[in-house]
Amino acid sequence: MAQYALYTYSYTEADYIQTDCFREKVPFSTEDKNMWFDRLFGDRKDDVRIQKQKNGRVGVDKYPCTVLAHKDRVVWLRMENEKSMRLYVKSHSQTADPDPIEQQNIPTNPFSYIFIDCREGKNMIAIMKNNDAWRSTDVEAKLLEVSLNWKMKEVGYGFNIEVKPETIPKDYWNYNRQLIKKEKKRVKKMVIYFTGGTLDSKVEEIIDRTPYLKRLLRELWGASSGKVELNDPFGREIVDGRKRDIKNIIEIITSNMTDSGFGLSLAYEGGMEVTCGKDVRLEYPMKEDVVDMLFRKDLFGTYGVNHWLDQAGAYIKVQKDETTTDTRRKRKAPKHVRDTSLAIDFA
Repeated sequence: MAQYALYTYSYTEADYIQTDCFREKVPFSTEDKNMWFDRLFGDRKDDVRIQKQKNGRVGVDKYPCTVLAHKDRVVWLRMENEKSMRLYVKSHSQTADPDPIEQQNIPTNPFSYIFIDCREGKNMIAIMKNNDAWRSTDVEAKLLEVSLNWKMKEVGYGFNIEVKPETIPKDYWNYNRQLIKKEKKRVKKMVIYFTGGTLDSKVEEIIDRTPYLKRLLRELWGASSGKVELNDPFGREIVDGRKRDIKNIIEIITSNMTDSGFGLSLAYEGGMEVTCGKDVRLEYPMKEDVVDMLFRKDLFGTYGVNHWLDQAGAYIKVQKDETTTDTRRKRKAPKHVRDTSLAIDFA
């Protein structure tokens, strides 16, 4: 099941003069702009021309991006990142000398699917997470924004797009409890990192009196920055209090009342990562059979990608509504005052 990072795009005024043929035709309403924006993508197999921007100009580096389908103002793209894999191949010889080993560079084409919803009131972009192709979906979002704005400038549209990730503020531990207990997600890795600055005296005292913590954080102790990664973290032991010093330091790290000098993040299977102190980046899963269905004739039918995009939009609304409710409750009694426990199950 692939995870898709969710983004929205909005329109901004262009910083250039429109050509004469477009000067009187620049659309003012969002609906008109959506129609013009949708026309940029052409038809199946068309090239979208994704390029880097350098010193204010689009550079020569180009990433293959193909329109796989375009119907009912929904666009399905495949953006590739051409790479090569270095292999060492042994050549068998008939001589008495050892067989030579030759280096070969094999081209690879890791890619991500991108869905752009140009329907009225949607304005959403979903980018498939694939670490083999891109270190971050933000890289793809920026490439897409720069390249499409350059194309709109060429044809004199008179407006640009701005792409931003969908994020929501969440209570850190409440959100992780929801992921683990309700959505049955499994924590793959816990990362403790030193962010610089003055070390909190409480943290320093705990580390000083605990040999285990000194060994665990030896990469960070005395350094200006660094991180420790714990694979399959021992969450139950922390929650049960069997490692009370670890629990104490994590409570200090995640507290809103002090700047401990440390940070914490939890990485889940499927690529999702939740970092303490940062707004949650919204993602939505897509089952493999949805993509299989897209290659059939009815690309955007009842159970096609348009239906999936509607579900993703509804998911964003639910998450934001819950955040609004949580915020109202916090005004009465802040969460970090009422409950500082780590009643969370990593298993």
